[in-house]
Amino acid sequence: MDWKKTMKMTLVSLLTAVSAMSSASAAEEPVIAAEAPSVGEQAQMTPEEAFQAYVDSGYKYTSKRYGYSIVCPAKPTVVPLSVLFGDNTEKGDVLIFRSNGYDVAYGWIVMVDAFDEATLPSDITKQPEDKQKEFIEKFMKSSPYEFVRLTEVDGRSGVYAVTAKEIEVDTNGDGKTDEVLTAESQMVRTFFRGAYGGRFGIMLMDNPKLTKEGIALYEFGVLSFQEWPSSMQNGANVGKKK
Repeated sequence: MDWKKTMKMTLVSLLTAVSAMSSASAAEEPVIAAEAPSVGEQAQMTPEEAFQAYVDSGYKYTSKRYGYSIVCPAKPTVVPLSVLFGDNTEKGDVLIFRSNGYDVAYGWIVMVDAFDEATLPSDITKQPEDKQKEFIEKFMKSSPYEFVRLTEVDGRSGVYAVTAKEIEVDTNGDGKTDEVLTAESQMVRTFFRGAYGGRFGIMLMDNPKLTKEGIALYEFGVLSFQEWPSSMQNGANVGKKK
C-alpha cells in the first residue's frame, strides 16, 4: 500500500470530510486555521499539497502529559486510555471525533509505551529483505492481522497493520483451527518510534466498518505526528532521553 497513492485516490472525499468535521466543531471553538480547498482545487493537488491542506484545515491537538502533538480533522473529545480499558497501567489518549451514545463511531487511540523495546527493531526498514519478511511473518502471528507492512513515520521505522475480519480459532485445543469467527469491526494500527525515543501506537476506530475516507484521515494524522522533547510527570515538565 502506497500512502501517497491512497491520499490521491481519496483526496476529494477526504478534504470534504475534514471540512464537515471542522464545521461541526466550529461552534465550540474557532479551531480552523484555513478553509478546506474547493473540489476543483482538490482535484489539482499533489499528495504533498493535499497533506498540507489537511494540516492547514485541521486542529492540532497537543498532549503536554505525554509530550506529543497530532493534527486532527476536528477538535476531539479526549478520554484517558486508562478509562477506556479500565486499566490504570495503560498510558495514552482516546481522541473521539464522532460517537453514538457511549459507542465510538470514529476516533483514534494514541498509546504511549505501546510495545516492548525488542518488539520493533529501530532499523528494521533498513535491514535486508529476508529479515524484513521474517519480521512481518512473526508480527502477523502476534495477533490476528489481515495485512501487515513496514513503514516509516517521520523517518523512523514503523509497522502498519489491519486487524482481521475473519479469525480462525482452535476451539478444542488440539492445535488445529476448526472454527472461523467474524469480528464486529476492524482496526488499523501503526506502531513506531518517536523522535525522542517514545514507543507509540496509533489505532483507528472507524465503526461499523472501515472506510476509505476514515483511513485517509487517519493516515494524514499519523504523518503529522510529532514527539516533543519533554512531558509532564507529577506536575513537572521533565525532559525525555533519546
